[in-house]
Parts: sequence; C-alpha cells; structure tokens
Amino acid sequence: MQGFNGIHVFALPLGSQLEKSEWDKLFNHVPYDDQLRILKYKHWQDRQRALLGTMLVRWSIRHLTDARHIQIARNEYGRPYAIRNDSWRSDFNLSHSGEWIVVALTNEGLVGIDIEKIKPVTEDVMLYAMSQAELAMLRKQPELEQLHLFYEFWTMKEALYKTSLLPNTEPHLLDTIEIKDKYQDIQTQVIYIDKLHPMSICWNSEHSHMNITILNKHQLIHVT
Repeated sequence: MQGFNGIHVFALPLGSQLEKSEWDKLFNHVPYDDQLRILKYKHWQDRQRALLGTMLVRWSIRHLTDARHIQIARNEYGRPYAIRNDSWRSDFNLSHSGEWIVVALTNEGLVGIDIEKIKPVTEDVMLYAMSQAELAMLRKQPELEQLHLFYEFWTMKEALYKTSLLPNTEPHLLDTIEIKDKYQDIQTQVIYIDKLHPMSICWNSEHSHMNITILNKHQLIHVT
C-alpha cells in the first residue's frame, strides 16, 4: 500500500505472557539496540510491552506503506522517529499503559498519542498536574466523573507534549484549555479504548478522519 490518508491508530492488548517460541520469533526481528533496551526491564510485563510496542510500530508502517527496511532513530529528547525514505515521509508515536499498547500514524505533519490506565490519584497529584482552569472544570463535575476527566486532561497533556509542536516544557505545565484556544492548527481527540483506558491523540495536519484498528499478537507474529 503506497501512502495513506488521515490518522491511523493501531491498538494491541498486552495479553498473557508470550510463549517462548512467540517471544523468540518477535525478538529476533528487533534490532540489536532495541533488544538491549527491552532486556533491561525486570518484569515480564514491561519487557513484553517494550517488545510488542517495537514490533507494532514496524508492523503499522509496513501495513500502511511500501516501506520494508525501517530504521528507527531518536531525536535529542528521546522521541523515536522513522528515518525517512521514498516510502515513508510521515510520523508516528507510541504509548502503552496497563493492558494496552497503541501507536498513532499520520502521513502529514506530526502526531502524539498517550494512553493511561485509570487508577486513584491523590489531591496533591491533581494540584500538581492540572492548571487552574482545568481544576475549575474538574470541580464542576460529579465526584465519580472527576477521575475520568483528570485522565482525559493528563493524556491530552502527554500527547501534546509528544508531538514536539509546543515549546519544550514539562507536560504538567501545559494548559490544554489554553492550548486549544491558542493553537488552532492542532487537532485533539480523546477516545476510550475500554472503560479504564482513555487515550488522547494530537496532530497538526488538516486530516480529521481517524481510523482505529484493534490487533492481536498473532497478527504481528504471522507477518514477521
């Protein structure tokens, strides 16, 4: 498939621990530097997230483009990107939390994505992470909905930060309400992949169409 339009999101559940044969087949297709990075994680869940995330990026690019030899590099801030060639002149971004690994791709401009598993947070965390305007909006919500809105704001901050479109600052210092008013060229969307995992996607192309595909690990294994 040569080229693609719009924003594409691929989501992959972490699932149960991979069988050794499944792990080996995926791991052997990962560049050596990524293998070293993956093996640094202590727990199998973290190693598996890192491995599946690495393979998901490569699978997604191959699925949407004609690119076959994909080189992933990192900029000075550690943001991964695909070295451009005739088949790939686009952008991607990866995130994982809890039970999900997600990647967003755009054929134009830059994209950021963040997913988080909802869990209780303290009042101190809310005060640290939210702007005054965001806190005011939170307080207007019923108590049971405040936690969900907190994570919608937080994933939005992270996704905006990961686009590299804004001044280099820490995510908690970003005010999503102000940004939406000030940066009209940045589009944002919040989607719940399930009831406990909100994800935010931010991009700066004119595309408004978004395609979301849920995969399983066997689809990655069978194409390696």
